Amino acid sequence: MRHWVYFAPSIVLASFLLLFLSACGSHQDCRSRRAEVGCVTSGSGGGSGTSGVISGGTSGGTSGGTSGGTSGGTSGGTSGGGGTSGGSGGSGGSGGSGGSGAAVGPAAGNFATSDSENSDATPFPPPPYQGVVNGGQSRAVVGARIYLLQVNSGEYGNSSVSLLTSATGNPSDSIGHYVLSGEHGGFSIAGDYICSAGRQVYVYARGGNSGDDGPNSAIGLMASLGACPDTGRFDAAAPFIFVNEVTTVAAAYAMAGMARDATHVVGSASPTASNSLVSAADFASIATGFANSGPDSKVPPAKIHTLANILAACINSDSPTSAGCMTLFANARSHGSSGIVPEDTATAAINIAQNTHANIAALYALQPKLSAPFQPALESAPSDFELSAASEQAKTSIASTSLHR
Repeated sequence: MRHWVYFAPSIVLASFLLLFLSACGSHQDCRSRRAEVGCVTSGSGGGSGTSGVISGGTSGGTSGGTSGGTSGGTSGGTSGGGGTSGGSGGSGGSGGSGGSGAAVGPAAGNFATSDSENSDATPFPPPPYQGVVNGGQSRAVVGARIYLLQVNSGEYGNSSVSLLTSATGNPSDSIGHYVLSGEHGGFSIAGDYICSAGRQVYVYARGGNSGDDGPNSAIGLMASLGACPDTGRFDAAAPFIFVNEVTTVAAAYAMAGMARDATHVVGSASPTASNSLVSAADFASIATGFANSGPDSKVPPAKIHTLANILAACINSDSPTSAGCMTLFANARSHGSSGIVPEDTATAAINIAQNTHANIAALYALQPKLSAPFQPALESAPSDFELSAASEQAKTSIASTSLHR
């Protein structure tokens, strides 16, 4: 018995030492696996409750001990988007509050690799070419047919080349394939077209409903995109454009010397010819929908805005027989006061650019006296509607093509 008395304290001490080493070993093992499954820590309560841990998210501990001196608190980490693992409470005492869960991020090296690092990744298709069609500054033109046209290199009077195809289900008519503008005037042209590098390309919008006034087939709007890039697409050159009365005036004056109407535009076989739509950028920006201004502007913006406001009188009306459309078309014929009556506002703009001294007072009267869509605008009728170099260029070209009209 005496020997047992001597050995009892040693046995107790050894037991506590073994328990301590076991706990430390578990703790070290937990730390080594922390990156994979998360570490378990002790929760508060009557027993040795454990706290749940999740990986890859934030956690919030939940309290949950039970009273009565039986089982200790249990806890569970919760996350916004992952599973939970809750530890079970120890025995004895009254239940305390569960320990709070701890969030552990994913281990290093477990992140998904990006497409750029994956040699088997499929390249993305070119993004769509997008824009918005407006009547005035803020009236969306809904349901307009949007065509992508390229200047023809053939003889005067030939149709412009339609670039859209049926590859993505685009419908078509006598002009070519088209997409429709949406409820806010927006449109998107997928990369299912190829233009000829260096050739002049423009967007043509026809018809639609401007500002819920009613469908108006006389609406015709244009935006010159300039020369086709070497890639054959404009998605990087001008990813978003405005098509409105200002961009229509700029395109009309640039193409006046080679156009019969909005869908019959020809150009020299040389893509670098000077009589091209590229000069439209000198008058207005398709990225803003306004006339250029500042010291480098070649034309006072007020005259361009006035011409745009004249077109808006028809565009922002409910039909081709509205007063605005009838007056515009009667005074913007192919020879000014005579000739072919246009059927859309884009062609009317081309006719005005080709006959810059015809019917000035009648056309100017179409500009609203109050709340004109585009400002600044002319406060009185001008002596003509010439736009500097564009008009001189048009006169030379028109003289050589007028016999065909």
